[in-house]
Amino acid sequence: MKLLIVFLLFAVSSLCFAQTDSVFVEKADGTTIRYAVSAIREITFSGLITSVPEQELVQNVLSSFVLRQNYPNPFNPSTTIQYDIPHAGEITIAIYDIQGRLVRSLASLTQQAGTHSAIWDGHNDSGVNVSSGNYFCRVDFNHSFLVKKLLLLK
Repeated sequence: MKLLIVFLLFAVSSLCFAQTDSVFVEKADGTTIRYAVSAIREITFSGLITSVPEQELVQNVLSSFVLRQNYPNPFNPSTTIQYDIPHAGEITIAIYDIQGRLVRSLASLTQQAGTHSAIWDGHNDSGVNVSSGNYFCRVDFNHSFLVKKLLLLK
């Protein structure tokens, strides 16, 4: 059975720390299409078997799982990462460098619905302080993930 998997990814613009909201849709054939959130009505779900109207399905995904911008940002020595999940489930939080290498695994646990937060202290998994620069926080939940840019200044 071919299913369409909707991934949410808030792409980060490198100019002026601006953020653009995008939805990435992975089709059953393995291709990925990028849509601006403002163009959400353009997504078609041919081949997806569901009793939920297409637009309602997309709106539920967009409104239910939220990763907020960390604060403070830029930060030194630590920053708070806040996120909302709509129901209990497995959550994974990880920090990556600009080359996509895993820097720190902050959490991998089951949590109840609601608003939660995690703190990153600027250390890697070995406990060593990382250098100043851009990092990315990725939060995975329910087969979706969201990403935000973090700036560490020392």
